[in-house]
Amino acid sequence: MMAKKGPAIWVILIALILSLPVWSAGQRRNQQKEQQQQQQPGQGQPGFGPQAKSKDEADAFNALQKEQNPAKKVELAEAFVSKYPDSDFVAYAQTFRVTSYSQLGKHKESAAAAEQAVDATVKFGEKLAAKADADAKLSDKDRENVRKKDKNAVFLDKNSPQFEEFMNQSEQRIVALYKSIIQSYQMLNDAPHMMEASKKALGLKPDDVDLLATISNVMAERPPTNDQQMTEQMKQAEEYVNQALTLLPAYLSSPENASWTPAQKADVTSQLHYTLGLIYLRQKRLGSSQAEFMTALKSKPNDPITYYRLGIAYVQEMKNDQAMDALGKSVFLKGISEANARDLLKQLYVQKNKSDQGLEDYVKSAGSKISQ
Repeated sequence: MMAKKGPAIWVILIALILSLPVWSAGQRRNQQKEQQQQQQPGQGQPGFGPQAKSKDEADAFNALQKEQNPAKKVELAEAFVSKYPDSDFVAYAQTFRVTSYSQLGKHKESAAAAEQAVDATVKFGEKLAAKADADAKLSDKDRENVRKKDKNAVFLDKNSPQFEEFMNQSEQRIVALYKSIIQSYQMLNDAPHMMEASKKALGLKPDDVDLLATISNVMAERPPTNDQQMTEQMKQAEEYVNQALTLLPAYLSSPENASWTPAQKADVTSQLHYTLGLIYLRQKRLGSSQAEFMTALKSKPNDPITYYRLGIAYVQEMKNDQAMDALGKSVFLKGISEANARDLLKQLYVQKNKSDQGLEDYVKSAGSKISQ
């Protein structure tokens, strides 16, 4: 089964944790002291988040974070989790296992590590929330007594910008981890587990365009063999991709995507229209399918898979000349669809011309018409 793939999600996961500062207990106290000295009465609270309980723990995590070899990184991550099972950094160590296993092509192990990373991330969030709830119940006198014992004590406030930002980042990591699970199971051709992870991810962030795009594409590319199940899956996929298309303008113009190049924005647009075209193709809505594939090609005119699917849509409507043109462009652009596109093109070409003589010239001619 040929499937169009987006950027590897482990790249996003790495971006979410590489900037993470790691403090030992002593370093954290010094950092808190500096913040408290700079802070005016009534202003926010000192920074907080995961912290190492010892220098050895901090050094071990820093070594893990700096390691570049994926096999060695897995080894260091597993050693860290084994030695420091109660560390605030277990979720991050598990995430490094996710990215490293993905780089090594070990998708089953990557998915399992992602599940463990999600669990550890949730548990750490619950730990912070419980402390914030406990701190909220403390009277001024209680806080004063705590500070007498530990002048660097930090009291968490669920309504503070710091707390909200950290929890938002944690949610982003969890969603990214679920996306990695979806991609891993896609590589393993394991649709049941893939859809299970998809539902969990959408439950957390139902308006995530990237997530909606990923899930709808997977559903379109991996239809069930049972007709009734396929009908239901395509209906759900259509709802997801249309929701993504509705949200797309705001998504592309958001501050988070301000640095995207025109090519990156065009790729997302093309992907969504391609997916909708494929859904329509599965549903035998051939005219709508062709229109969506053409819209996708306006954004990304050099995509061989889209031309291949467009050719199939034309074949099913007996538009053989248009089918040959689309298939010729697919063959010209090569890629994973080349062999299938060539076989179908050859059948149509021989049927029309009574031989395959001149087929390669036809492919070159079709390719020359592709807009750059």
